[in-house]
Amino acid sequence: MLDLIIRNGRLVDPVNGRDGRFDIAVEDGRVVEVSEEVTGPAREEIDAAGRIVMPGIVDMHTHMRITSGHPHAQRMIALAGVCTTLDMAGPLDDILDSIPESGAGVNIAVIEAARAGITIRTSRPDKAERMALIDRTLENGGIGIKLLGGHFPMDLDVSEAFIGDCAEARAWIAWHVGSTKHGSNIEGLRDAVAVAGDRFLHVAHVNSYCRGQVSGELEEAIEAASLLRAHPNIFSESYLSPLNGTCLIIGADGPVSKVTKTCLLKVGCTPDHDGMRKAILTGRCGVLRDNGTIGELVSGEEGVRLWEAKGTDVSGSFAVNPAVSRFLLAQARRDDGSFVVDAFSTDGGCYPRNVIVENGLLLVHFGALTLGEFVVKASVNGARALGLPGKGHLGVGADADISILDFERRKAFATIVNGSVIMHDGRLLGKGTGIVCDERGEAALRSRGIRTIVRKPHDPAGIRSRFIPS
Repeated sequence: MLDLIIRNGRLVDPVNGRDGRFDIAVEDGRVVEVSEEVTGPAREEIDAAGRIVMPGIVDMHTHMRITSGHPHAQRMIALAGVCTTLDMAGPLDDILDSIPESGAGVNIAVIEAARAGITIRTSRPDKAERMALIDRTLENGGIGIKLLGGHFPMDLDVSEAFIGDCAEARAWIAWHVGSTKHGSNIEGLRDAVAVAGDRFLHVAHVNSYCRGQVSGELEEAIEAASLLRAHPNIFSESYLSPLNGTCLIIGADGPVSKVTKTCLLKVGCTPDHDGMRKAILTGRCGVLRDNGTIGELVSGEEGVRLWEAKGTDVSGSFAVNPAVSRFLLAQARRDDGSFVVDAFSTDGGCYPRNVIVENGLLLVHFGALTLGEFVVKASVNGARALGLPGKGHLGVGADADISILDFERRKAFATIVNGSVIMHDGRLLGKGTGIVCDERGEAALRSRGIRTIVRKPHDPAGIRSRFIPS
């Protein structure tokens, strides 16, 4: 008997060239049949008539932590139709320890933040300390390192050294660009591309460097696309929400995060305690609150009370991402027809901006992307970059990671991971977590009873060979 049959949906699977009405049969976590009509009994069936069936969404930038977040991030992405995500900063131990209480059935790859005083001793670690962090992360189940240049900048040569170290260790390396030389803006992006050379680098949320801090928003977006187009070694993502998340801590000298300072100035508030209070009070900043089920943003007097009760040690979001850069970067292409910015992302997870479906399908409704192109950016490219050949498509033998979408309502209808329905029509059904690791971290994760998805060895050359939508 089959485990699951999905019937009557419009299957959109660019890798296998399918766009039409198909049934999908699932057994033992794999797709075993794709046909006009699957016959035979199944333990469970989903009628997807009138809905889109696609390879499971891969969100290439979220935050799944409990520290400075809440325990509901996995629930929030499962509700949003996400099957697999890349957590961009950890802490790795925090995420792994939280699985029994917080697991919602999704898959998570984790990269650990390189942060002075937390995971490294100083902002200028020597090679031995850098390699120790990388090796420790890989052995414990992470896949690489994140540089927090926008929030906690390091000297440019230190970031460059980390890129080289990760290349040597065959580890993922991502950078929220910015350094002690230039901020988290188009100048920081220029620096990141330059010091990466021809080595692999994941540039986080490209849209966030196009907020008009150096020149106009449109000019910066055009330059960002040009820089990426000229450097195929760079993997990148951008998100579709106007909201940008950051910590709201105010120290003696103002915001502890440079991103927070930039956001305050962007919304017309001073970068100090009074300015932050004004931003929250007037709704220009929302404070992240755990409501017991999900995370939500609150502002006004209620938001100020929460922020002050936490001693300012809380996260939040500012609506500072311009529409022009989000729109341009969503559809910019290389000469061969592949996308300049490889993937959609949200910078969400514990933040309530998991809007790949809502805003991505708006682009399809608008005519900026086809449904097939949406699937490429929402699933195919992320799966390929992460080295997960069973994901990003729904051919026979593929992993049964499937997102079912209500196109007209622009909502996820069902989320299926490893053949199990973890969300159906707004009801959360999943438990546990699968951790994406490489062969160096598999034993440590299994010793903790954690389900593993072992990725192919990190392959920067393969990432350069981008999928070209037909």
